[in-house]
Amino acid sequence: ASLKYPPVSKGGDCIQAAISAIQASAIPSFSQGMEQESSQFWKMCLSSVQGKARRHGFFAVRTASKSTYPIDIQMEFATKYQTSSPLLRKGSNCEVGVIGAGTMGSGIAMVLLQSGFTVSLVDVQEGALKKGIKFIHTTMNTQVKKKRLSSAQVTFMKQRLKFTQSLQDLSNCKLVVEAVVENMTIKKKILTTLDQVTPSDAILLSNTSTLDMDEMASVLGPSRRGNFAGWHFFSPAYVMKLVEIVVGNHTSPHTVLLLQKLTKKIKKIGVVVGNCDGFVGNRMVNPYTTEMTLLLAEGGATIDSIDKALMRFGMAIGPFMMSDLAGNDVGYFIRKERGVVRDPETGKVGPNRTSTMRYTELGDDMVTQLGRIGQKAGKGWYDYAPHIGKGRMPLPSTEMKGFLKAYVNETKQKPMKPDEIVERILFPLVNEGFKILEENIASKPSDIDVVYLYGYGWPVWRGGPMFWADNEIGLPNLLNRLLDFHRRYPGSKYYEPSRLLQKCVAFEVTVEEYYQRGMHKAGASKL
Repeated sequence: ASLKYPPVSKGGDCIQAAISAIQASAIPSFSQGMEQESSQFWKMCLSSVQGKARRHGFFAVRTASKSTYPIDIQMEFATKYQTSSPLLRKGSNCEVGVIGAGTMGSGIAMVLLQSGFTVSLVDVQEGALKKGIKFIHTTMNTQVKKKRLSSAQVTFMKQRLKFTQSLQDLSNCKLVVEAVVENMTIKKKILTTLDQVTPSDAILLSNTSTLDMDEMASVLGPSRRGNFAGWHFFSPAYVMKLVEIVVGNHTSPHTVLLLQKLTKKIKKIGVVVGNCDGFVGNRMVNPYTTEMTLLLAEGGATIDSIDKALMRFGMAIGPFMMSDLAGNDVGYFIRKERGVVRDPETGKVGPNRTSTMRYTELGDDMVTQLGRIGQKAGKGWYDYAPHIGKGRMPLPSTEMKGFLKAYVNETKQKPMKPDEIVERILFPLVNEGFKILEENIASKPSDIDVVYLYGYGWPVWRGGPMFWADNEIGLPNLLNRLLDFHRRYPGSKYYEPSRLLQKCVAFEVTVEEYYQRGMHKAGASKL
């Protein structure tokens, strides 16, 4: 039986211990069997890093769901709002709105329908709206086939799905979440209209993955801004468990508390985070995806070798597979909004890309010239065929192989080892996590771990990026490697070691200990 499950090297330490304990039941001597079982139990409790990682993940989720607000604010919310809000009331099917019928918007609509709400799905483009409705109906029918939903449930859900091309039809919604393209101008225009047409007490939310919440809130009336926050789902929204609850400067504590309860009601795991470019998850994934393309351009690694190295580490999918799943166009629009891409029409480089910045236009040109935006187009870093793996299995691409030649360093490079690939890609991700803590964007290291365990496929047996840094890499080793990479690649700021990391090393504590001892409380929280 043990051969059917992962070995210890691939996260199977606890599973193999459980199998050993079961096998002990067949030992003729009861006392010897109990001794073997006891030995495995204490091994997992005391000396197994994987056992510690799994327990860390379990308790981290529960800690993330707890409010950090003073008890009087929590009591006021419980007595005045929690019982009266139709969004939280059991059995209430109040109307909510979702703007944008793309992959994310349709997925969010599906989640809200499953949770008992009446959902109005809005998209100004008739074709996109029809496609979104078809996606929702197809997903419902698939859930019936898998026996996750009954036919009666699906019929009821379809009756509660409304669709429209006009924002004016959201006038009765108690909550509206926009999930349109990552463009500040478009989002602000939508919020300006929502400010006028929705009830004054309606909760307005943005599913933005990177944009400034405070700039968006600026178009709302002063009395409305407290009811505005980020509600960042992860793709595919009806599958992924994580939701980042993004707190802006004007977001009220009651709105945050309501969203924590509501996120739990829709059976998601909510993590409260502060407002910055990319918040927690996408801010940390930026060096991850940036370095993957730069490694590719260096010539010492391939799309396949990079993905395999990260999957060998334990990630559910490799970074190129992840990019194809999320949509390469999403990353392109984010870089465009940041002002670092070259305008395909004028040929001018974005104003925020400096001459010293390490950058490759490979990912940009793949989108603008070849239209390789990922699984939804049947082609991205990989090819996807409808008849193979339901269109989700990554296949080597002849077109990409030829396209890469113009961007990859032709100098004969020694193939990079998997461990080196992991260090080059994951160490800056962890370093960014330290910077996020330093800036009080996350309230504790375990919150970052929850984001990565449930939003990015981080292996649970490694506990999350911050746990991994503390317990497997070792902070002195992490610091030394980052210093080395920073000397070699000064054009990548994400290799510059965090001050918090340097403090932890100087004080000879882990980052978890740093927070447990209250050594972080000198800073002012943004949450």
